[in-house]
Amino acid sequence: MSYHVIKTWSLLGKSRVKKFNEILYVLLTLGFGMLYPFMLLKFADQHQGVFLGSALEEFIIIGNTCIFGLFIFIILLGFLNKFKTRKDPPQFQDFQSYEQFCKKFLENYDRKNTIRRKYSHLIPGAVVIVIILICYFLQPILKGAWRDYAYFIIIIIGIDFALAFLLEDLIRLLAFNYMPNFAVKLCKAGLYSDELDTFSSTFVMVFSFGPFIFFSFPIFFIILLISSIADAMSSIIGIQYSHKNHYFPKNGHKTIEGYLSGFFFSFFSAFIAILFSNVMGYSQWSLSLSIMVSLIASFTFFFIDMLTSIIKLQDNILNPFGVGIALLLFLSFLNISIY
Repeated sequence: MSYHVIKTWSLLGKSRVKKFNEILYVLLTLGFGMLYPFMLLKFADQHQGVFLGSALEEFIIIGNTCIFGLFIFIILLGFLNKFKTRKDPPQFQDFQSYEQFCKKFLENYDRKNTIRRKYSHLIPGAVVIVIILICYFLQPILKGAWRDYAYFIIIIIGIDFALAFLLEDLIRLLAFNYMPNFAVKLCKAGLYSDELDTFSSTFVMVFSFGPFIFFSFPIFFIILLISSIADAMSSIIGIQYSHKNHYFPKNGHKTIEGYLSGFFFSFFSAFIAILFSNVMGYSQWSLSLSIMVSLIASFTFFFIDMLTSIIKLQDNILNPFGVGIALLLFLSFLNISIY
């Protein structure tokens, strides 16, 4: 990632905002990697293992297998595609160069690309709920450690998801002729038009959750649902149902309808996250506390949404950090445990 940043730093047309975002992406990726061993220690928590002597041993094996296994798999796919294209380029490669891909992409780009990308943001919340429910029903096997096992599996799936997109970005930007056709089609479906010369913000959203994994589950889950559901729905409603004269600021790309829907869905997401956490035994927050926390989260999201429309920074980073810090400060002020 750093190599790409340095290589493209002096390119004409590359804005300072985009450069700043890329540096943030690099730092977030590095920071998450440095936090990962401590995540293992946190969730192992001296639990006895299901198959091995300790949960820590199982977490290390599962984590390393999933992370390095995915890395090796994607690299092998890249070399296999390179071998095929060298043998018979027209048959195995839709685009002979990244410049050709970018030109074709921009010719066919419309708002449907943005809407498809935003709908994909709804996936993380559903994945978290499914994993927790599966581990809940596996309590006879996992015993009292089922919540920590669920949390750990969520982390590993999130890492693999982010790593897949990150590796795809690196191959796309640095060695496009190693990309298989199915990966090219994923790029066509998931990229924004302003991401052709930089990293996709998809994987960054996962890494931005990293610091909040060390706090209580409802805090983490509120941040995750707001960053996925509220952000997605505010964009979708802003694109599909807003009036062209309702942009704020006037020269921006976000609408009043989008802001209002973001506020509503962030409140809804936070409340659902707390309710689910209470039902699954991760917390015991009262109704009044749940409403107050949901309001704090929704007002923070609303403020960040407006701020990013002005300063053009990546909201996939600012939303998790802004909402998370606001929640930690608010709960600490009320003497509510954040761990």
